Amino acid sequence: MKTALPGWLPDAGTELEAVIREARRRQRRRWLAAGVAMVTVVAGAAAVIAGSGAGSRPRPPGSPTAAPSPLPTKPARMTGQPLPRDASVWLLLGGHSPAWLSVPTGRTEPIRGLPPSGNGYQLIRIAGGWAAQPFPVGNVGCDSCAPGQLPVYYVADGSRVASRIGAADLTAPAAAPGALWLVSYRRGADMSTAVGNAQEVSVTGATLGPRLRLPAGYVIDQGTRAGLLLVQELAGSSPVRYELWDPGTRRVTRSFVNLIAASPAEIAWMPGCTASCRVHVLDLPGGRVEEISLPGRSQAYIGGAFSPDGRLLALQVTARVTAAGRAAATRLMVATVASGRITAVPGTTVGSRNGVAFGWQAGSHRLIADVAVDTPCPPCQPEWQIAVWRPGDARLSTALARAPYESWPVIDQGPY
Repeated sequence: MKTALPGWLPDAGTELEAVIREARRRQRRRWLAAGVAMVTVVAGAAAVIAGSGAGSRPRPPGSPTAAPSPLPTKPARMTGQPLPRDASVWLLLGGHSPAWLSVPTGRTEPIRGLPPSGNGYQLIRIAGGWAAQPFPVGNVGCDSCAPGQLPVYYVADGSRVASRIGAADLTAPAAAPGALWLVSYRRGADMSTAVGNAQEVSVTGATLGPRLRLPAGYVIDQGTRAGLLLVQELAGSSPVRYELWDPGTRRVTRSFVNLIAASPAEIAWMPGCTASCRVHVLDLPGGRVEEISLPGRSQAYIGGAFSPDGRLLALQVTARVTAAGRAAATRLMVATVASGRITAVPGTTVGSRNGVAFGWQAGSHRLIADVAVDTPCPPCQPEWQIAVWRPGDARLSTALARAPYESWPVIDQGPY
């Protein structure tokens, strides 16, 4: 849900829903890609802006459209003090060489128990660890066709060993710690219209509760304490709408457009902006809604991240715009959900064409972000700038880290 290709940001004349549709289309195409090269590009990708089309006017039919100028790339890196070499910062690597990477030292420790996969592994965050699943072989001409069940493995936070859970076409995080959803289809079925069968399982593979039949054309984005957050597999020309679905009654209890982030206990979204933009946060299952006002005319990107305890929400917002109304730069901000107080993360302003991924270290209020760094080829070894920050820190701490070829750091929710 939460990532898109870097550099594809909407301009002032872009319809918001078209932006979101394109993000989902590209995500599904990436998930089904036979080659990993495309996925490698996405590893440090920013999420697509949620709402830069607000207030724009449609052009008259037949009017000429000037080609937009390239999006800014400067600043290309975040700024801060060097990350101490004794800092305990380990990141999981996805792709062809799943491993744990020590950011300060560059040392890697491979994950045992994952059989070799020609397309590498995608990783999806679940409470207590990660689900790992091979990238499937692409089905040319049918992005939404079910690829057939593939094995699913579990990697606990900090563990160097993966264990097999089961097999599925798709996986999604469940509301309960140590659980996930396995979703399966008839091989070759068009998931945009087919009914998926969803089974909640523990990380040991034990079934939890009855198997569910999902509404036709919908997939699970996130399990919550108030039901399953569903989204259409292929939105088409319709608005991208997330539905909070009660499996017991098979009814939708609430809908969301412009979703920013979701966790088992909270959902954040940004309704249409007027004079300023506000991110709304729904508490689950209670139903209380908090509001977070963004500074000035900033707008939030799709792809926020709740801290593990749900108290904080990290956001990527516009920092500057061009004269044409396009995003020129972005920065990270952290909001306290209960109070709505928002703090800019120092040193995180980068040009809007740069891909930024961010998330929270397990069990902490330590925010980690990365930006892909241009590297020569050969040797073709990708490099990332990794940044670390805690609330109250006056400066960002940064380090450069390299990953094996066709591998990348895993920071946010995934899948990637």
